[in-house]
Amino acid sequence: MKLSRRRLLGGIGAGAAVGLLGMPAAVAESETDTERVFVHPETGLLNGLGDFFGLIDAVGGTTILEYDNFEFVVAEVPSNRLDELRGDRRVASVEDDEETGIPSNWSPSLSDILNPPGGSDCFGHPDQRPSWGVERIGADTVEPDGSSVDVGILDTGIESSHCSLSVEGGRNFTDDGTPGDYEDRHGHGTHVAGVAGASDNDLGVVGVAPSANLYAVKVLGDDGSGRYSELIAGIDWCMSNDVEVISMSLGGEASSAAMDRAIEAAHSAGHLLLCAAGNEGNGGNGSCDAETMTYPATHEDVVAVTAMDEDDTLASYSSVGSNIDLLAPGTGITSSTVDNEYAEASGTSVACPFVTGVAALVWETREEEGPGPTEQVRRILTDTAEPVLGTCEEGHGLVDARTALGHERADEGGGVVAGSVGSIIENIVSGLEWIANQIAAVLEWFLGLFR
Repeated sequence: MKLSRRRLLGGIGAGAAVGLLGMPAAVAESETDTERVFVHPETGLLNGLGDFFGLIDAVGGTTILEYDNFEFVVAEVPSNRLDELRGDRRVASVEDDEETGIPSNWSPSLSDILNPPGGSDCFGHPDQRPSWGVERIGADTVEPDGSSVDVGILDTGIESSHCSLSVEGGRNFTDDGTPGDYEDRHGHGTHVAGVAGASDNDLGVVGVAPSANLYAVKVLGDDGSGRYSELIAGIDWCMSNDVEVISMSLGGEASSAAMDRAIEAAHSAGHLLLCAAGNEGNGGNGSCDAETMTYPATHEDVVAVTAMDEDDTLASYSSVGSNIDLLAPGTGITSSTVDNEYAEASGTSVACPFVTGVAALVWETREEEGPGPTEQVRRILTDTAEPVLGTCEEGHGLVDARTALGHERADEGGGVVAGSVGSIIENIVSGLEWIANQIAAVLEWFLGLFR
């Protein structure tokens, strides 16, 4: 994990100065309605033209977000001056900063079994028990535990004092608290973090990758809602700090050119991005024609995850579509939640961190350190998935930790070489059979000399 170097771009007037990334500058009071937008400069202008930010000032706007790794900014601009901004030769495009978040009806139920009286005392917590999902994908039977792999949970934050969680650090990109306040006051992010990487400490629950380094990247507010600009800020932070695996259990209705660029840049830089497919439902008929997935799960550079029930059937709430990559447990999953408690919840947002955890396990087995082997890890996850539904709804199938970790490392070209124990034995047997055949042929030749 390296420290990020914040880059303050030139040409910002005193009234529009931006501090640390993710902290909006004070917006001048105005009677005119404003809109929050992404402003994309013409190629190269953001770095090379000092007065680019002056033109935002000139239309009465304020630059409120800028990024280390992306060549666009976020600004509050008077609604009646947007056309003027769009018409400027230095501006390639202007687009709305759309909303993202988790379903408003997300309602976990507290676990009667796991929650002890006076839950703040770790000594009073019950013995650890893995969820049915951890057992179903075989994560409880493998040796790797995610050690040294950084996992960014882009969500409502993580409760850092929870007895079942160890949080390495993080950042807050919302208006709910200071940049250093990445605490979860909602519950969703803490639940997701527990599925992916709750500690193996004999208390409460255990995650798929219990030794992974969890980072609380707060991109959703305390009410579970956010904007693409904040989500992009979270991706930007993960890129600047070499967080290899980026998990997003959220979604929005609209696509975004700025979001596309952020995803593509992160993917190209070697980060693996995963996202919940959405809870918009399906026809239950094995068809993906409805295309009910939410964004950014629909992006081809994102691993999109849908959910199944404990009886190996597709969950009725699960979104489907041609861009689904993997299936994972998602219904009735017990994990950590705020107030040092445990809760049972359902959704594709719960399924996504199961795949995130397996990705961390596979990443641990790589020789490379930091971002890089994205395509190889993704290929292993999909090539080793277990077909369960036999339809397009599951993508490549159910993520399988046992089989994924039975593979040899991907070759330099990105292809995966099967190397499970079974195939190794098969290769040995085949080799022995070939040797036996060769010996038999030589013996037959030798005996023929005396006939």
